[in-house]
Amino acid sequence: MGEKILIKDIDKNPELFSSIPQSSQLSAVYSNIEELTELLVAYFKQGIERGEHCLWIVPDSLAAERAKSELENKGVEIGKYISSSQLEIVSASTLSESVSLFESALKELMKGRGGKVLSEGYSGFRVTLDFSGAESSFKSFLERIEKSIEEIDQDSRRTLTFLCTFPLEELSSSNLIELVEEKGVLVKRKDKWEYLVNTCNVNGQKELETTLLKAKKDAEATNRAKNSFIMNMSHELRTPLNSVIGFSDLLLEGAFGPLNTKQSKYVNNILISGKNLLEIINNLLDISRLEAGEKTLKYEDVDVASLIGEVRMSLLSSASAKKINVELKVDPAVGNIRADITKLRQILYNLVSNAIKFTPARGKIIISASKKEEVLEVKVKDNGIGLSEESHEKIFMPFTQADSSAARGYGGAGLGLYIVKNFVDLHGGNIRVDSEVGKGSTFTFTIPGQ
Repeated sequence: MGEKILIKDIDKNPELFSSIPQSSQLSAVYSNIEELTELLVAYFKQGIERGEHCLWIVPDSLAAERAKSELENKGVEIGKYISSSQLEIVSASTLSESVSLFESALKELMKGRGGKVLSEGYSGFRVTLDFSGAESSFKSFLERIEKSIEEIDQDSRRTLTFLCTFPLEELSSSNLIELVEEKGVLVKRKDKWEYLVNTCNVNGQKELETTLLKAKKDAEATNRAKNSFIMNMSHELRTPLNSVIGFSDLLLEGAFGPLNTKQSKYVNNILISGKNLLEIINNLLDISRLEAGEKTLKYEDVDVASLIGEVRMSLLSSASAKKINVELKVDPAVGNIRADITKLRQILYNLVSNAIKFTPARGKIIISASKKEEVLEVKVKDNGIGLSEESHEKIFMPFTQADSSAARGYGGAGLGLYIVKNFVDLHGGNIRVDSEVGKGSTFTFTIPGQ
């Protein structure tokens, strides 16, 4: 009688990884960032509690902040363990994007930390890597990673564990089967994490395909339903909102007769609130499109000076209402750049709109642009309320604003800068912020030439 898949429900255990057979290499698949974060928090929390050296490799600095926050929510004293070097959170952006070069860099990184494990007396060493966007064989990659781990401690004097995580939406059915053929894989189904193991007989493989492909299909269906709902609701809400905004404009212009001072004030409040709500809806729609995989760019020649002037004009009424001066400093040599004009316009609009929102009355905003070695650099500088240093990275996360009470008082859903970062990233550019509380902010983004 052939062996079949073994499915262990590990959700009831106090430690997520406590019922998994000890192995130097573990694999897991996830449907979204929430699942990935939940998994890794449990993984590293267990490692910290067992006195192991923990190396958490994250995609970027924003993910690092989220990692710290989630660990703190689980009762882990982040400062204590980072100070003692037991926990290290390293950005993958410091390593090569090429799989072969990345593997070499990772090997050196692990050897350095592995040496620390052996010399400083940690009970073990654990590390993680999110493996997305790759087309090579997962099986061969994991085998090479395991060899790297073995080279760190050839005498096996310490517990060394490597966790590879894979986005479910990027895996084909053959990839899924390949992942569990030898060591098994963690997957979340119906709000429970399960550990799937397969010894690869014919009957077992069919059952495995059914189990994993159903999980993949369910995850994709849920994501499609969510994005479809947001897109449909955005359309349904924008139609009446545009009517509210349009009629408010007509009333303020006196198209149906003059308004007294109090009426003008209230109609103007309706207009402002309608425009703010429309902006939130449009931002939600942009996020849904990003999550649905609409990440292609329609490149064309864009007149940078003209586009910046257009964005300035579209926001001039908002700036004038607060008596804010919006000044342009565009180098005449900027000329044109190859970019997606719709997304570039949205980047500029969100940054300038944000600057107007957080700049007090009679303030000043400067939009400057220059080009160096075919790379466009745009700066949006204001003399507004500014940001604390710890907020510089968090503000690019969705539904997040600066921590200060002053910043929260200005409202907003915290979506604009998240969209800006995604659109800049799609162009292969970078964005950063230089700011200090009470001294204003300068947002700088670059777009490379094509």
